Amino acid sequence: RVVAGDASSSGVKMGVKIDDLPIEPLTCVANFLSLPSRAMFAVALATTPFSDDGLSTENSRKIVGDECDTLDFGHIEKDLAEKLKDDDIYNILRCVDAVNTLKIFRLTNCVNTSGAGLEPLRGSQIIEIIDLSLVAEHEDQLSCSPPISCELVLPIFDSIIVEGSALKHLQLPLHWLQTIDTHSDFSLFV
Repeated sequence: RVVAGDASSSGVKMGVKIDDLPIEPLTCVANFLSLPSRAMFAVALATTPFSDDGLSTENSRKIVGDECDTLDFGHIEKDLAEKLKDDDIYNILRCVDAVNTLKIFRLTNCVNTSGAGLEPLRGSQIIEIIDLSLVAEHEDQLSCSPPISCELVLPIFDSIIVEGSALKHLQLPLHWLQTIDTHSDFSLFV
């Protein structure tokens, strides 16, 4: 594609950007990706910020697809999951419309998050499993204390654990349990 204006008059061809491609080939490519990868792909292609009511564009919906009931960051490369920050988690959860679609959420290997990015889960009535242990199933717990904050996450849990909630399993970071204070908000929550 030749860019209009000065570039076309000089005969210079500019490269095609991925977001210039029609949505159909992008959705075909996305079908081969895991849900976290599809969501990150959709977030990367979004030209407007994700709003509080869900996805920013119809194209994002097409890329993510309809099967959004399980989001496990263990399905992406560990090195990538370790680099994700709260803004990334927030945008991914908004992209998949987490409050209305997710039944299983695992923050596997996301060791650089404080928990602020989990806000899109607030008030979910359909989520059944939340795993914030940050490790994959059958792996040893982390020896370090990641920055995930009890103070940021507990209000989100409180909004989920209400009458009629579908929540069946809540896996907490080990370091929260090791440092429990009998007079803390966390102790009261437990």
